[in-house]
Amino acid sequence: MKSYIFILFFLVLCLIVIAQNKSTGDNRTVVVKSEGWNRNDTDNSSQSPSVTVDGVTYIPKQDGILITLPRASNNVKLLAMTGEVVWSGDLVQGKFFIPTRPGIYFLRINNKSYKVVCK
Repeated sequence: MKSYIFILFFLVLCLIVIAQNKSTGDNRTVVVKSEGWNRNDTDNSSQSPSVTVDGVTYIPKQDGILITLPRASNNVKLLAMTGEVVWSGDLVQGKFFIPTRPGIYFLRINNKSYKVVCK
């Protein structure tokens, strides 16, 4: 009888641990689309110059990356130096801000990669 109680207790404990570790929502970093982004508000070209390649413009900042996308549909991935995916998703045409920590990242937009240094 004691062994049945112990097994039942162990199973309940396992279910509680599994339930606590299960993700209940989307834990991705929030990416903000900005319709009224003023280039002069975010430009401190001495620290972080903007880079434009194939119409894609990105500006690395200390707290994130500002991106301007010219196409209507864009597959975007932001990877850390370790290869960990920091953020991934599909973005439409427009201006976006992806918050990051200072560091070196690889920004992959529509199968083209860019190295981004956030200071």
